[in-house]
This record gives sequence, structure tokens and C-alpha cells, in this order.
Amino acid sequence: MRFIIGTVLAGLIAAVILLGGFRIRTVEILGSERYTAEEIKEDLIYDLWTKNTLYFSWKYRHAGSDACAPYLDSIQAKMLSPGKVRLQVKEKKLLGYVQYAGNNVYFDSDGEVLEITENIYEKIPLVAGIAMDEPVLYQKLPVENSAQLRTILNITGLLLNADLIPDDISFGENLTITLHIGNIEVKLGQDEYLEEKVSNLVTIYQEIKDESGVLNMESFTGKNEPISLRPMEEETGTEETDPEETQLQVQQETDGEGNAVDNSEETDAVSDDNTDQETTGVSSFMVFDSSGTLRYDAHVVNGLVVDAYGNPIDGCSVEENGYVKDAYWNIIDPQTGELAQ
Repeated sequence: MRFIIGTVLAGLIAAVILLGGFRIRTVEILGSERYTAEEIKEDLIYDLWTKNTLYFSWKYRHAGSDACAPYLDSIQAKMLSPGKVRLQVKEKKLLGYVQYAGNNVYFDSDGEVLEITENIYEKIPLVAGIAMDEPVLYQKLPVENSAQLRTILNITGLLLNADLIPDDISFGENLTITLHIGNIEVKLGQDEYLEEKVSNLVTIYQEIKDESGVLNMESFTGKNEPISLRPMEEETGTEETDPEETQLQVQQETDGEGNAVDNSEETDAVSDDNTDQETTGVSSFMVFDSSGTLRYDAHVVNGLVVDAYGNPIDGCSVEENGYVKDAYWNIIDPQTGELAQ
């Protein structure tokens, strides 16, 4: 009996020591920028167990995430003393933001809303010209067009990685993309060859950053192609080349040894092929390609489904009856552009 009582008393004493002696009184937080120490402590230390130094340091012994603080990418704790812990945190990276009802809605690389605030953070691109429902914190950005959301995440990620932050990224009809960087307007067109376009834009911008005008890269494919910087007023006027427009040469393709590649023969061959091309049906219609992107510029040329630049669209084919089947098995009549099935 005495043994049982002694065991119980020992257990009680140990519990008092664990709960009372190992109680978090001081938290040292490293790695936070947008969130205060008080905000992080309030979200992570909220009950009897998380207030215990031993349990808390054991729970966050590995750098991982926690649903209690969805704005943190990783949390790692270390006990410095019975009453003090150190937290090393990593905040989720903001990829861009849209404006809704007077607030700035910031999202990450997954399209998840991380902040809805009046604050404007530096070096985070603004995305304009999109239609969406009311955003909800820690849920997907409610963009009405899922293909547009993929394009938003793609272009903002490419620009951030290139450290080229525009004043805004604007979407127009048919999901065309336009960048405004100071006095330069860059027309990128649709979500095609974006990596090549952004990569070359980084080099080109260094030559024209002190100028103003419109840089048209809509038909750019990454090859050795000249690009013109036109004055703003000329974009709405004649299509003739102005002798004063700035001619820009993009990066020359090279072989494995760094020697320039001559594409003149290839270009001539393509030009010769184009003279014999036969277009079937309407000028363009909509299809889904193999990546799930809705393409607005599809048309049939010589029995192939191609885009506005003559490039084959993956996942699309022409059936024996002349109809087009896209990657989602939609059947389209190329004569009318309407769904046949």
C-alpha cells in the first residue's frame, strides 16, 4: 500500500515539475519578416501541451509545416532552457498579388491566398485584368478561368526568378499577357514560349530601360529573331516599319561549343513550306492541348492542327471525317469552329 502511495506521489511530483518547471516563458523567433513574433506565438502556443517546453521542442524538432500557421513553410524548435525555446521559421514566398475590393490579395506558387491586406510589398508583381470571386484566406485564388490561373502562376514565377519585376502584369482578351515596366510596354501574347520570351526580355530590357515604347514579343519563339521597340503612338497607327524604330536582336542560338548557329537555311525551308500550306475552315477555333491549356488560335493547315504561328498543338488531331479531336476528346468542326460532339 505504501509502495502504491509512494508511486502515485512520485508521479504527481514529476508531473508538477514537467508542467510547471518546463513551461515556456520566452520564445526567440528567427526568420520571420512579414509576421510578428506575437502572431506566430499566438498561433503555435495555445494550450497546456504546447506551452510545455519539452513537448513543444519535441513536436517541432524537425523543420515542418503546421496547419495552425499556414503562412509558414517550415517550423523548427530548439529548447534553450526549461523556460526558453528558439524557433527557426520560414515564411511562404509571395508570388504575386491581385486587387479586390480595395485590398491587395497576395498568393503563393500554388495559387493559395496568403494575405489580404492594404500593405504593398516591394518586388512582388501586380496582376491585373482578371475576373474572380471574393478571395478567402488560405484557399485557392478564385479565378474564374483555371487555365488563366496556371498562366498567372507561370509568368509571375518566371519574372521573380529572373528578378525582373514589372509595374503590373495585365491580361487581355484570349489570355494575352502585357507587361508594363516603367515607360516600356511589353506584349508577350498568349502562354506560349514564355520561358524563352522572359529569358530574352531580361537581356533586351537592359538596352531599352531608359527609353519608352512598345516591345512586341507576341510571335517570338526563342530563335534568332529581330524585335522592334515602337513608339507608343505607332501601335495604333500604320503597320509600316518606321525608320526610327529601335531594332533589337535577341540572343543568337549556339551549338554545344558556343559557336553561332546559322538558321538561314532552316528559315528559307520553312518559308518555302508555308507557300504551299492549305488552311481548312474558319481562321481559328478553340481547343484544349495536352497540358490542359485552352488555345484560342487553333486552325487546320495541311491536315495538322496548328497555332497562329504554324506550330503543331500537342494532343490535337484531325479525324478521317475532317473533324478535329482535342486533348479532352472534344470533337470540333473546323469549318464552323463549333463543337460537333
